[in-house]
Amino acid sequence: MPELPEVETIRRQLKAVLVGKTIAKVEVLRSKSFGGDPESLTGWIIKDVQRKSKVLEILFRGKTEMVVVHLKMTGQLVFLGKGRKVVGGHPTADWVNSLPSKHTRVVWTFNGGDKLFFNDMRVFGWMKLMEKDKYDKEVRKMAPDIIDDDFTLEYFTEILRKSRKPVKLVLLDQDKMGGLGNIYVNDALFLAGIRPERKSESLSEVEIKKLHEAVVKVINLGIKYGGASSSNYVDVSGLGGTYQDHFLVYKREGQKCLNCEEKIKKIKLGGRGTFFCVHCQK
Repeated sequence: MPELPEVETIRRQLKAVLVGKTIAKVEVLRSKSFGGDPESLTGWIIKDVQRKSKVLEILFRGKTEMVVVHLKMTGQLVFLGKGRKVVGGHPTADWVNSLPSKHTRVVWTFNGGDKLFFNDMRVFGWMKLMEKDKYDKEVRKMAPDIIDDDFTLEYFTEILRKSRKPVKLVLLDQDKMGGLGNIYVNDALFLAGIRPERKSESLSEVEIKKLHEAVVKVINLGIKYGGASSSNYVDVSGLGGTYQDHFLVYKREGQKCLNCEEKIKKIKLGGRGTFFCVHCQK
């Protein structure tokens, strides 16, 4: 599943090709993959492509409804335009084969013939047509993203102080903070010098401040480098993000720590591969 930097990369690049396009028709090939009336979208003009956590939001000119998209594990978006093809999501042969394929669930056709294909091998992802007011109410229930203004040090401190769970598991809890996945949590904990299995409530005020700065830094680095393509994830241009070239500890088991001569260790925590330096992280 893509993490926040990967979804933000998709958002930015889809926005570049979709804004201003008028929908000619939307065909739903698998009913489970689309919620709402696809025929109502005919004639609508795309105004913007936004994001909240890992959900993409497609907004329309003069409309109170929006389409929200979640790629989940195997969803992908493929835009085919005149002389231009952009893709994002789970990499499969659908990127190079003709479309629609057996995995195509929804097809958007725009005036002029350009198309947007929503493919999903395992059919966990979805598109939904929703009233913006209703969606906004749901969004307000969601925890702030790491890069949101309301993800303050005070908010972060309160979350960590209330939990006796390992700090890594608290950081991964999307009900507490949005956008941090396994890759970025591993690297943030390394930057902050904190062991992933430490009890969250045991962190000092200084450590919490360092960790707050670290999670914001790694997410922004992930966005800068277009995300990571280490987990079968490739960005919307069809060129993998390059954050994997800048991993600090993630997937570096047995390699030398970037700060010292110790080898990076791997353990399982909460069922997830967890990487850290036994010397630099306390």
